[in-house]
Amino acid sequence: MVKISAASNPAAATMMKSLGASAILLAATTSSCNAFLSTTTTNRPSSSSLAATPILGPINEDIFSTTPPLRIEGNSLKTWSGFQSDRVQVSIKSMGRPVEASVELWQTPSYIPTKFTVECEDGSENIVHSLIELPPGYPVTIAVYNTEGQEFPMEVSVSDSNSGSALDSFAGWTPILVQGDGTVKAFNLADDVEHVEILLTTQTRNMKAYIEILKGPNDDNEIIEVDTDNAYLHPFYTVIQAAEGCNTLRIKNENSVEFPFEAYVRPCEGVVEEERQQFNYGGPYF
Repeated sequence: MVKISAASNPAAATMMKSLGASAILLAATTSSCNAFLSTTTTNRPSSSSLAATPILGPINEDIFSTTPPLRIEGNSLKTWSGFQSDRVQVSIKSMGRPVEASVELWQTPSYIPTKFTVECEDGSENIVHSLIELPPGYPVTIAVYNTEGQEFPMEVSVSDSNSGSALDSFAGWTPILVQGDGTVKAFNLADDVEHVEILLTTQTRNMKAYIEILKGPNDDNEIIEVDTDNAYLHPFYTVIQAAEGCNTLRIKNENSVEFPFEAYVRPCEGVVEEERQQFNYGGPYF
């Protein structure tokens, strides 16, 4: 191997000097780029992956213990009234069967200011927890339909919520504006996220929203459709359970372009249903 020194070869010395200058310039450029990337990263949250935090919303995690659920057979309706608070929690589950339900707020016999429908593949894994704001000074009724077939019953608990409003629990959070005309906002949930809190509200406008959580392409674990005439008085708040692994949450504005709404999304942990000793993969329950 031949060793070339700068003293014996002037051309080599010139080349080494030019390479040294290039290396210094490359290091300086890399350092400035890293500083820029670190600054821009710390100034805005990452939208590619949302990490879990403890649940902070006004959801009673033990509602099925404090308020024993009522069984609603398929193609059946049950109603609740006589509430003593400003908001009501509605929780729906099943014993491993699909759930397809419609929840409505009746203010008069012909006026339904807010309603939502929910569909999920497994009511034991995708338990529905939602909060409905009640209009002050009016007698109201909560109606829950089981729109599935007669072989798919479900269990429902409805009770007064003495916690604060869902909007108060999102104090300090910046909402995401979802424009109308079919605009979709998607959120990739990290694999440690077990549940996600969602609050949809507007500035005294009506709202039509479509919420779904996907495990894979065209694999909807749960779908919720919301329709309210004033999402400022009746904001929609729910806690959706995420399947094991990475999931994607999609929120779509199904109203026209004149009716945007604001979406608060907070991944969380909690709302863990007690473990059952027996799980039925099919057939009737006795």
